[in-house]
Amino acid sequence: MDSAVENLVQLGLKEYEAKIYIALVGLGEANVRRIHEVSGVPRPRVYDVLNALDEKGFIEIRQGSPLMYYAVRPDIVVSFLKKDLDTAALESVKTLEALSVDAHQNYSPIWYVHSDWTIQRNLEMLVEGVTRELIVLCFNKETLVKFQGPIASVAQNRTVRILFPKGSAEGIVPVDGIRCYEAGTPKDFFEVNIFEKIFSAPINREGALFRLECILIADDRESMLIYTQNGNRMAVIITLPFITCVQSKLFSQMIEHAHEITRDEEDPRKGKKHEHKKDNGTPKQRSREER
Repeated sequence: MDSAVENLVQLGLKEYEAKIYIALVGLGEANVRRIHEVSGVPRPRVYDVLNALDEKGFIEIRQGSPLMYYAVRPDIVVSFLKKDLDTAALESVKTLEALSVDAHQNYSPIWYVHSDWTIQRNLEMLVEGVTRELIVLCFNKETLVKFQGPIASVAQNRTVRILFPKGSAEGIVPVDGIRCYEAGTPKDFFEVNIFEKIFSAPINREGALFRLECILIADDRESMLIYTQNGNRMAVIITLPFITCVQSKLFSQMIEHAHEITRDEEDPRKGKKHEHKKDNGTPKQRSREER
């Protein structure tokens, strides 16, 4: 009986209403005293609950002394409750969508997301908006594999370039539509090796250890930084143009100075390495000494 009460409550009845309705279904017909005894609802409340069920059309009353009550067929009641529940669900969706539209009007250029599920959903929305190119800076290959679905989907009809820090691209094999690179040693305006000193190394701030896992840039419009804080994965979404445009230019420049990883770069059967390629895909000319 407990599960039946719980199910009816989930469909919209109050607990006492569910208990009395179930008691009447089992009794067939009963007076207030008998309903109180079987349902367990306090007798002073039985009258109010019966009136409420009567107003909803879930019970019938036979006049007499005493009054006798019986339940309307369960399939009719459940169908009615389900219809009300569906109507409430649709109205809730409309209300929430209206709130969502209002919220979008309050532009927020930076926000945080938590949990892998939420990161996955936001990543899917980011790649859906790509019109030209998706750039990925990968500092943790396991994270890249975990979220590879959305990245692979955009590669079907857009450019995708993935950049790995120097020395961390071992075992990487490019797939159709995705070009992979291994960084050289680009320096920023302050002559600091960006990958080694800022991006690749963990940063400790007030007892919290931050480690960057991936940065994704959709055109120059939106970026996502996936990182861990004390081992917990989080992400930051940025749509502020001043930041995303700089990120896009900076990371494109890094790729221009990087070595492209090709499928035939290493042939384990021959033990022979092939030359890296520049971003434009033209093989480097070997010097006379190399020959």
